[in-house]
Amino acid sequence: MRREVLVMELAELRAREGVRLTMALYTRYGDAREYDNLVEVFHPDAEMIIQGRGVLKGSEQIIKALRIGAEARGAYEPDNFQRHHLTTSMIEVTGETTARARHYIMVVTELGFDHTGSYADEFRKQGDRWLIVRREASMDWARRDSRFVKWLGDPVGASAEPGSARES
Repeated sequence: MRREVLVMELAELRAREGVRLTMALYTRYGDAREYDNLVEVFHPDAEMIIQGRGVLKGSEQIIKALRIGAEARGAYEPDNFQRHHLTTSMIEVTGETTARARHYIMVVTELGFDHTGSYADEFRKQGDRWLIVRREASMDWARRDSRFVKWLGDPVGASAEPGSARES
């Protein structure tokens, strides 16, 4: 009996670390503007919803939309940069090849602290990798001059600076 529990715990730890690797690659590739490499993190049949603006279907459509978004917000301009920092990470292994996760993010750009939000994800194991099969990305707050607001529009509280009361 003890051996079975240990094996189950090890399998869950491996799954959690697989999800963490996928998340790290997602943020690394996006921040480095290496959008073609995102094929390594999305399942071919993945779906993504950004700010509730409809469903992007398939990894090709998702990657294309992310690249267009990068262009729209000036990510390729010489002095612009972005760094996504994953904060709270809640991962639930739901089966041998499935998991759910919620990650909170903080993003820093050349302007400083830029915005915060979350990813609500579903993962599926394919081979030795845990791929995103569904993602809902939301931005909860952004600074007034955020380049991401130019692309995604105002989140709730976008008119307020960090630490100030949100305007109604």
